[in-house]
Amino acid sequence: MNIQKFPLKVTLHKSGAMIYFSQLDLTRILERALRRSNLPLYFTQGFSPRVKLSFSNGLKLGVEGDIGVTFYFTKDLSPAILKEALAAQLPAGLNVA
Repeated sequence: MNIQKFPLKVTLHKSGAMIYFSQLDLTRILERALRRSNLPLYFTQGFSPRVKLSFSNGLKLGVEGDIGVTFYFTKDLSPAILKEALAAQLPAGLNVA
């Protein structure tokens, strides 16, 4: 079963208390926020499916800055729809730029 995936690249800004969360914690936070947003998510194929996302770069622990993230969806979405749906679910200190 091949489901078509539509990538959407965005930049997230990490600041405030979020700078103390590791890259793995950030992945979990984004996965939970995406699930709550009710967007048409693309899941990895395999025994334990997870939300498909990839980072173009990472930030060190304790550093404020921007992170490039590619999200994958089963339908073509505009960046404005993603930003609106995701902004309501993200914690303080993590913003879609």
